[in-house]
Amino acid sequence: MSLVGLNINNGIINSVLQVGGMCLYLLCLKRNSKKPFFISWVFALAWISMSVWWLYIALHDVGGMPWLIALIAIVILAGGLALYYSVALSIYNLCQERMHTYGKCLLFAACWTAAELARAQWFTGFPWSAVGYAHINGLLSYAAPWVGVYGIGFLSAMCACWLYLQLIQASNSSAARVQILFLIVLLCIPAFRVCSSEFQTITVNLLQGNISQTTKYNSGRQQSLDWYAAQAMSSDADLTVMPEIAIPYFKEELPSGYWEKLEEKFKNGNQTLIMGIPTLDKEKGYGNSAVGIGFESEQQYDKYHLVPFGEFTPDSLKWFTRLMVNELGDFNRGSLTQEPFIWKNIKLSLTICYEDLFGEELAARFVKEELTPSLFVNISNIAWFGDTMVVNQHLDIARMRSLEFERPTVRATNTGGTAVISADGEILKKLAAYTQGNLTTEVNITKKPGITLYAYWAGHWGLKPLWILCLSIMAMAIFKQYRFQKLRHRL
Repeated sequence: MSLVGLNINNGIINSVLQVGGMCLYLLCLKRNSKKPFFISWVFALAWISMSVWWLYIALHDVGGMPWLIALIAIVILAGGLALYYSVALSIYNLCQERMHTYGKCLLFAACWTAAELARAQWFTGFPWSAVGYAHINGLLSYAAPWVGVYGIGFLSAMCACWLYLQLIQASNSSAARVQILFLIVLLCIPAFRVCSSEFQTITVNLLQGNISQTTKYNSGRQQSLDWYAAQAMSSDADLTVMPEIAIPYFKEELPSGYWEKLEEKFKNGNQTLIMGIPTLDKEKGYGNSAVGIGFESEQQYDKYHLVPFGEFTPDSLKWFTRLMVNELGDFNRGSLTQEPFIWKNIKLSLTICYEDLFGEELAARFVKEELTPSLFVNISNIAWFGDTMVVNQHLDIARMRSLEFERPTVRATNTGGTAVISADGEILKKLAAYTQGNLTTEVNITKKPGITLYAYWAGHWGLKPLWILCLSIMAMAIFKQYRFQKLRHRL
């Protein structure tokens, strides 16, 4: 299972590994049924640690935190998140014994998904490497517009539990062996989709400066200014996009004439520019923002979902960020439903960095027609995490958002993951990671896009429907177990 948590871009094999990983966990749990809490915790700890080990680079290599403290911090994070799975899967182990096959599958799926939902939402949420992302290329991905990534995780857990139950019967059942083979074949079938042909086409120019995080705010500052300005000024695309904080200055601190040249280039409205830049408000403080030029008026989007310890820190824990050489402050938080950038009837919905990890928050933008996006635009800077698997992890996340909402996505990143993703979740074109360059291509935007079922229910109720489903199944299983124990005690 820990291999699956990596979510590296290994294609369809990820879905088989993910289901197989949970199946192996269940086999291990069966042999050690007296220690379900501990086994579940170790299992989840190993999986989550393997998924997010690159945080060590941000804390130690870039942030300058002592290596031992950085290592301990990651173990504490992974260990804390693993507790959700320990509690949920201990409930499964307690209540599943006297349930029939399909009841066990439903209960395991409910327990697993409840743990994923808790990880996704509690304490600001950290849903990185949710198991649903492993199925981005497989048949279960067809469910994305209906139930979202956590619904896919629910279906995946059901498949894993069913496969486990067949495996323990396979030694004396040829039918079970055939069913196991059939499920594995299904999981290996790639997904093929056909999208609407009525498109509005625009050209985009996505910039990737590949500026090192360790030099970005000192010796590389001028390099960043000069390179991004040169690329923007020479762009012929309808939409030019710079990554997160590509301009490492407040607007008020920029060299004389820098901003004015960009405004002059894009003032006629035939072309637009979106740039990542920090902003300063005398009353609210400073923000991690995307600023748009070339629209009817200057547009600004402020990041809503801030990164704990990177973009905000509770007062009681500020001592932790002081251990870093590059001590960080707190950003001002934008609102959840900010207006899209509108250009020629195209509504550009912005996300910054890992905001696109929270699909239920993006769904809130589909409740009102005036906010409903035509195109997702993500700007990111993952130079914090070095040359690691994080690039492909984040690409899979963006692909899942396109699938859930049936909207194309364009991404401009500092070091890797700059790409154009179609409304069916396919990567149409991308830049090589850790290179400097720009990606110029066309993007097809559906003229009259509908709203997916997932966008509707998640937009109105968030993840509450999934919570209700999972907790209801768990409550019924607990009640059934309680009645059985009470009856046995009487006898």
